Amino acid sequence: MSRRLHLPLAILFGVVVRVPFWAEALRTPVDGDTAIIGLMARHLGRGTTMWGQPYGSPLEAWLAAPFVAALGPTAEALRLLYFLLGLALIPAAWALARALDERAALPAAFLVACPPPYLLLLSALPPPMYPSALLLGTALLILAMRIGERLAAGGRPVVLLMAWGALAGLALWTHLMTGAVVAACLLWLWPRAKGRRGALLAALLPLLVVSAGWWVPALKDAQAARVLRPSDRTQSTAQHLKEVVPRLHMPVGGLLGTHVPLVADDPLHQVPAPRWAAAGLVLVYGVGVVRAVQASGGSASARLLLASAALGLALFPFPARSSPDSIRFLTPLYLPIAALIAWAPVARGKLRRSWIVVLALCGLHLTGSMRLLTAWRSADRAAAPFLLPDLEPVRRLLEAHGLRRAYASYGPAYRLTYESGERIVVSQPWNERFLHYPLPYLDEVRFAASVAWILTPAIPTDMPGPRVFEDQLGAAGGAWRRTDAGPAAVYHAFVAPFSPAVEPLASAGRAGDGDPATTLAPAPTEAVTLALPAAAALDAVTLVAGTAGPRLPRSMDVLVSADGAAFETVARRRRRGEREDLRWVNGHPQYVLDHDLLAVPLGGRTVAAIRIQPVESTDAWAVGEVLLHRAGDPRRGLPWDEWMDPGLSWPARRGALLATPRRDREDWYYRLLLASRR
Repeated sequence: MSRRLHLPLAILFGVVVRVPFWAEALRTPVDGDTAIIGLMARHLGRGTTMWGQPYGSPLEAWLAAPFVAALGPTAEALRLLYFLLGLALIPAAWALARALDERAALPAAFLVACPPPYLLLLSALPPPMYPSALLLGTALLILAMRIGERLAAGGRPVVLLMAWGALAGLALWTHLMTGAVVAACLLWLWPRAKGRRGALLAALLPLLVVSAGWWVPALKDAQAARVLRPSDRTQSTAQHLKEVVPRLHMPVGGLLGTHVPLVADDPLHQVPAPRWAAAGLVLVYGVGVVRAVQASGGSASARLLLASAALGLALFPFPARSSPDSIRFLTPLYLPIAALIAWAPVARGKLRRSWIVVLALCGLHLTGSMRLLTAWRSADRAAAPFLLPDLEPVRRLLEAHGLRRAYASYGPAYRLTYESGERIVVSQPWNERFLHYPLPYLDEVRFAASVAWILTPAIPTDMPGPRVFEDQLGAAGGAWRRTDAGPAAVYHAFVAPFSPAVEPLASAGRAGDGDPATTLAPAPTEAVTLALPAAAALDAVTLVAGTAGPRLPRSMDVLVSADGAAFETVARRRRRGEREDLRWVNGHPQYVLDHDLLAVPLGGRTVAAIRIQPVESTDAWAVGEVLLHRAGDPRRGLPWDEWMDPGLSWPARRGALLATPRRDREDWYYRLLLASRR
């Protein structure tokens, strides 16, 4: 058979093996993570990490852009990308083994064409960034081998080193689990560059420049390095290692095929291989690795692959996110191991034995893979562990009521936004994964005049359930409507307990001049008492932060007095209690997280003075405006309607707000804050 047909045949074999899994993927809605990739593909150049996460490169969004442009914001567009990325592992394994020995290339390609079940899961329903990280890691190993050959021959392969550095930077930016591969390559190249080690500096600058998308934000926000931490708030490093190291065989076995989760790394829904197959996999892989180690004495490239796998395994237990179920963090090991397993018999001149080993492993892989496929076929996508209910009823309800902005938990929020082609924009009310880390759509929803809340009680989240949410709405006052739509309870038709009509408190000086660019900034612990010109009945009082500088206190009490002498607390805010503080902002209920605006309903209470009291806080703070909602205002029935073109960009919004100030509307102040801080 012509050697030119080897790789196409291996890829064809891989397609045949994967088609049943792809068919199941096509009937599975995309999850929140994958939807983010689709949304980023529609906005190339916006953001340097995976949206809402402090790490991960936009690489897969760049790759997805042509598919999303051609097929629209569909599940098929994203599935096709990941099908091709999974399929690309076959030529990657072929090239890796070929760098060891040309005769080992085809067996290695066939082994990866019919890989362990977990790799088939990654070829069909992968978490984003993992397929591309595996390909980048393999490319780094192949390029390092070539550089090593040039160095051994006395050359200075500066161009290759610069290319390797750029690729290493992209790999680290994309996923930090590639760090073991990068480190192994550098450690392997160091002795080969003896006498010319200065040449290795050619890789350093491009590595630092390209990986800046990760490390520059990490200098500003410690969350960007959280994935590397060896401990967390609930567990010390020693406790973490004590939990992971004794059970290290579990993720290793999962990678090799002894068991596989129904979705990536789910600890509760596992599909075991038959015991005889699991034992066979452990035996064949174990013997194969031992044989590779024995044969590596005559191959520096083989030692590089062994070093990469060994270092990845050694580093695996340390990050706090590693666990006995975190198989995905071990996936960079598999292609080097597959190449070595296919190569070890060939190194002894026994090509036929290589094929026997590969075909035996393929057969053992298929026993577990068929069990995974059977489990997928019978699984309800709306139930655990998928938790991907059909959101079409929710989308139809929102469209029927003209609602284009909404709040929801992580998965439903990004799914609805992507599946609607951003005709409907939905955001988490707060970042459920990385507290306080910016969310791409949150301000867009906050800015809107007509908003819905979508609660999906069957999907685990730290958002309130319907009953708690309704209790909080009741405490906040106003009115709303609940409509159940498929898996969701949708809250809409909100009516605030006060109108947007306001009057700046002129006696507050810089905090009552109608200009939020000027602020009243007392000492951090100082209470501020503001007297009204005359006692008045108020529907509400609203405190607004300035457009720049310190915001409102994170911990404070707001008190009012009818006579200027006796004060009563009407609002309490506490640090880390923001997610329980549901208030009316911009005409709809929000959890006030950013200390920009605090509206306090007063229900017509007579007020002569207002006091702002910081509580157990030494942070700097300021007030931009104090706004009064007078109970006797003739504009009391003014609706919270839309008075701006919702399609404007953020710079255009800011320009329009400044060009046409509406100082008699609360929502003008809040919108100006949002637009000024974008």
